[in-house]
Amino acid sequence: MKKKIIAFSLFFASTLFVIGYIFWVTEVQFITPTEIPNNYVKVKVMDTINLASVLGASNGKPTFLHYYNPYCPCSKFNYNYYQSLVEKYEKDFNMYLVIREMDSDVLEDIEETITVKTTLIIDKGGKIAKETGVYATPQAVLLNPDHTLYYRGNYNRTRYCTVENSNYAEMAMDSLLMDRPSPDFGYFAETAYGCSLEKEREFYQVLLNIY
Repeated sequence: MKKKIIAFSLFFASTLFVIGYIFWVTEVQFITPTEIPNNYVKVKVMDTINLASVLGASNGKPTFLHYYNPYCPCSKFNYNYYQSLVEKYEKDFNMYLVIREMDSDVLEDIEETITVKTTLIIDKGGKIAKETGVYATPQAVLLNPDHTLYYRGNYNRTRYCTVENSNYAEMAMDSLLMDRPSPDFGYFAETAYGCSLEKEREFYQVLLNIY
């Protein structure tokens, strides 16, 4: 009897651990601010962004950079919204989808999901992220035609981009096109939520692929 109680207790404890782990990796970590890396250097609004070697010479349009991580649930949830922005603003902005160099092995899979006119860039050595001060995904970066930083931050207050009055990135795009000063949306726009740029495939994602 005692062995059965111990066995049941161990089973119950392991079940709770697994449930707690899945809840953490799929929900809780995405509603808490992303940890700032120790070597992070903040890039401020109106700082010059030295990306001419990556993006090419300015064609007179502002630039929109979308950071995408195929292993980040938030990034995946956000992707359809990003595509809607491309459809709406492709004539006014140079639209770029940025992925990490380490994700180039799944480049074909990512390309298959793209159904809009956007340029896909592999961030070799993390140069783009460093220059723009991005350490989490999903994040939006807007550059003026002279490649100065206009906006860097979240798309929305929620990861599902369902609160229209907090569509920060979209409102910043409209503001830039109207030649207004860079908007200050406050804490919820500027504080990075979601996944670290270094996030790799989770153990539970590997299991899902197997089964």
